[in-house]
Order: sequence, then structure tokens, then C-alpha cells
Amino acid sequence: MKLFIATHNQHKIREISQILPNFEIVPDDPEGVEENAPDFAGNALIKVRAIAEKHKGEWCMADDSGLEVKALGGAPGVHSARYAGEPCDTPANNALLLKNLEGVKDRAARFTCCCALVDPSGEELVVHGHCPGHIAEKAAGVEGFGYDPLFIPNGYDKSFAELSADEKNAISHRGRALEKVKAIVGDGSAGDGSRVGHAGRAEGKGGSRVLAWLRLFRVVNLPTVPGDVFVGAALWPCFAGCSLCIFSVLLAALAGVFLYMFGLADNDIVGAKTDKGRPIPDGEISLAAARIARFVCLAAAVLVACLAKLPGLWWPAALLLVVSVVLYNRTKWCLAMGVCRGLNLLCGALAANTVFSMDAALLTVPVALAAGVWTLYITAVTWYSKGEEYDPGKKRRVGLLVGGIIYLQLAVLIYLTMRNACAMPLLVAGAVLLVLLRLFRRALPKVSAS
Repeated sequence: MKLFIATHNQHKIREISQILPNFEIVPDDPEGVEENAPDFAGNALIKVRAIAEKHKGEWCMADDSGLEVKALGGAPGVHSARYAGEPCDTPANNALLLKNLEGVKDRAARFTCCCALVDPSGEELVVHGHCPGHIAEKAAGVEGFGYDPLFIPNGYDKSFAELSADEKNAISHRGRALEKVKAIVGDGSAGDGSRVGHAGRAEGKGGSRVLAWLRLFRVVNLPTVPGDVFVGAALWPCFAGCSLCIFSVLLAALAGVFLYMFGLADNDIVGAKTDKGRPIPDGEISLAAARIARFVCLAAAVLVACLAKLPGLWWPAALLLVVSVVLYNRTKWCLAMGVCRGLNLLCGALAANTVFSMDAALLTVPVALAAGVWTLYITAVTWYSKGEEYDPGKKRRVGLLVGGIIYLQLAVLIYLTMRNACAMPLLVAGAVLLVLLRLFRRALPKVSAS
């Protein structure tokens, strides 16, 4: 099966041929094409569109890849090949990188590869592959090309340039991206291009679209949100001696989930050009669709709150929550994220009882204390999460810490239930949320928790 590749880089052609051995790789240099997009996906699409015009009815592919260094704000990034200026000079690029990292302790980095495909019908598809690691103090090895002598992948003590071709291809950014290409196109064996390739593409595209939305809303984390509301609501019978309106609490929790989803959509919209490995910059969800989803989530939260006839004080608290979400998404202040979860707990306390009396003043201290603990916990987790995109191990730990709030919720609910059995329904609901959290994380391993 033929696969037309938009490149003249012999190193890339060799690697692609090694990773896709059953394909007839046909290089086609897109001469005169200016790669001026701000991201890898944009540049890959520019190149593949250029050759697809000449090879209609065939599979065409282009890739754009580069090195992203955390301490340099993601540089060299799309400028990796010409980091030291025109023309492309690999030794100069490597020397400049080492110079810019002199005295820097955090040398985390990752290679990123974006493959853009045009299928025989003209449809475009984009996939990404990443390989995290760090930059060495000095070059080592003679294999590979580009920054390979300086890049040490996570879990190894050798640079890419010291690994064999098979070792590198098994873990490299390009290898991972091309595995996704095979899932779309097929394995390249005779007759595979039209039959298996299209079937795989249809299955992959439909499944990836659903997966993209699940990733956008971090669905595996959604069970942690209602527990904030339950804790706030459970404070009523324990400290104010009032009964609970369970219906209002459940709907307030649902409204909280929609507000959380609004925040996640807003976060990815704001970071569409800078965040890596998320559905919008990866081209899996369009900005327009994400904006519509953001509006729908906010509208759903308002509708649910209206149906629940939540008390008047719930509304300003919810408005402050929205403001905090918007502030965090644009400033990345860790405290703003912590305040969001503290306000979610406050919303639960304000939604739990529709009749306010002087007894409500008794809730001031316990609500402030609980909201403060929530705020500090999430602030600390958010601070710790910085740079997680360059370190899969850290990303997993952050996911565990985020999910850990559900155990904090359960611990507080157990204590409150021991004080007053009226909180028992909320404890049961919290236990159900824990089960859902574990089920979601087991059933959706590809959906990131952070």
C-alpha cells in the first residue's frame, strides 16, 4: 500500500519506513510551502494539503515534530529545526539549547510529533505522539538525529542517540504517533488500504470523538464534585439542628457538576493555543464546538438551579464560583482553583435548607473551616501539578491527589453522620460517588484525570 509522505528529510523517511514496514513509502517534498502555523498540527496540515492536491485518491501524510523544554516555556517547539537560525544547523541548535539551560535544574522536556493524514476521499485526520524525558548536561551517542544526543527519555539512562533504532522507535514520539496512524490506515498489507483502513478509520474516528469529549470534561473526575456539595449540606443537621431538603441538595450537586464542566471547557478554550495533549489543540474538538459546550454547561447549571428553587444566597455564591473559575483559567493562580472547590462546598451549605433562621449563624464557623480545608488542599494539588504534561509519573500522582478529595469528603461525612444520623443519606451518596470514581477510572484509562 502506498503512503505519500510530505518530506525530503532522509532521517524521517528511514524512521517511518522502519515503523511502517508494510507500506510503500513515497516521499514528496512540498517545495515552497511555508510552515508558518503556531503549532505542530497546523504545520503538518499545511504540508499534507500541499501534496494531497497532487495525489488525489491516495493516502497522504505529513508530520511536524519538535522538542519542548519546560524551563524554556515550550521552546524550541515548532522552531526546533531552526532554533539557532537559518539555515538548519543541528550542532548549532544543540549548542544553543545547552547554553540556554546553563544552571537550570529542572530540565524536563518532551518530544512531540503530529501526523496529519488526508485519506483517499479528501478527509483530514490528525494524531499526536509524545515522549517525555529530560535534557542531558552534554551530548552522548551517534545514532538518531537532531536533538537525540541530548534527550534522555523517562525510564532510561541513555539518550535517544545511544539507543538502537528498534529501542527508540518503540518509545519515540514519532513511533507513538505512527501507531495511531496504523490504527486509522491499517497495517499496510496488500488490500488493506481500502477495506481495513477505512473500517479502522471509521471506528477510530467515532470512538476518538467520544473520547475527546470525555477528555475535555475530565469525566473520570466528575464524581469528586458532588461530594463538596454533600459535605456543605451535611453541616446543617449537625450544627444548626435543621432538617435537610435532600431534593435541593441533589439538584445543587448536579448544578455544581455543570459548573465544573463549564470551567473545564473554558480552561481548554483559553489554552487552545498553548496547552499540549488536549482535545482542542490536538484538533479533536473545534473551538466553535467547545464554545457551544461551555455555554450549554453554564445554561444547564442555571436551569437546574431554577428547577430546584435554590435559596437566594446560593446565586451570589455560584456567581463567585464562576468568577473564580474564569480567573483561574486566565491567570493559573493556584489559590483561585482552591477557592473554586471551597465555594462549591459553600454552595452546598447554602442550598441545603430553603428556610433560613438565626440558627444559620451557627454554620458560619464549620462552613468556613471546611471550605478553608478544601481550598488549601486543592491549592496545594494545583501547585504541585505544574509541569505534569512533561512527566507522566507526576501526571498520574496528580490524578490520584485530585481523586483523593473524595476520601476527604467521605471522612467528613462519616464524622457528621456520627453526630447526626440525618446526614446518613449524604454519606450513602458519597459512597456511591467513590464507587463511580473507581469504575470510571477503570473503564476509561485513556481519559486523563488532570
